[in-house]
Amino acid sequence: MKINKLLYFVTIIIFSLASCQTKKIISSTKYEDLPLEKKNEIDEYITDAKKMISKKTDEIALMFQYNCFFNKKVNINNTYVKEFPKADKIHYGQSIVNFSKSLGKINIELSNGISFSISQKPGYDYITICHNEKSQTVYIHYYDFPKLLIEE
Repeated sequence: MKINKLLYFVTIIIFSLASCQTKKIISSTKYEDLPLEKKNEIDEYITDAKKMISKKTDEIALMFQYNCFFNKKVNINNTYVKEFPKADKIHYGQSIVNFSKSLGKINIELSNGISFSISQKPGYDYITICHNEKSQTVYIHYYDFPKLLIEE
């Protein structure tokens, strides 16, 4: 009987620890798989987007959704730090960091102690990243074309 209670207690602790971890939701979108309407929409801005998100062929564009990181610092592979101060106006744009493909896995640590890693996917050179603090969820979306979010 004591073993069952101990096993039950250990199981509860393990599940409670697992539920506190940051979850990752990973998805990807290929241009060729989009409906014609979406392709036409992207075709209208793709030339300008490639100028705004200038990157070399050996780089990945990490596109941090600005409002997902308000008042935080983002440390990428202990080499690059980006701050996201909250301004008076609401900012729903992106902050873009180019990351060399040769560096491999992308390790990100937030100033609030949350850390996660992102694997590179061949053929997907644009990655949007958002951290929802309330649900402790990281949203990672891979694109094979630049995906712009416009500031409102």
